[in-house]
Amino acid sequence: MTVRQLLAVIDSAELAEWMAFDRIDPFGEGRADLRAGIIASAAANHGSVALPEPYQPSHFMPFLPREPDKPVLLDDPQKQSALILTAVFGRKV
Repeated sequence: MTVRQLLAVIDSAELAEWMAFDRIDPFGEGRADLRAGIIASAAANHGSVALPEPYQPSHFMPFLPREPDKPVLLDDPQKQSALILTAVFGRKV
């Protein structure tokens, strides 16, 4: 379903509710990978030889969710602007 089709069927308030729900209880492929990783790590750690460190679910997840980058806030507004221009537009000031 495209975004245009989605918005034709539901309004923005309902879409916002679904987005909020996903933040509380995520769904989709990322969550499915986590569930599969939990099962795989439990199976790999069960009854095998003593491991130096037990397997974690993340060892079995092909695409790990990234934590959002923390914002870089500089004290000097000119340096902040130069950083934005370089990061977003590739311009050197």
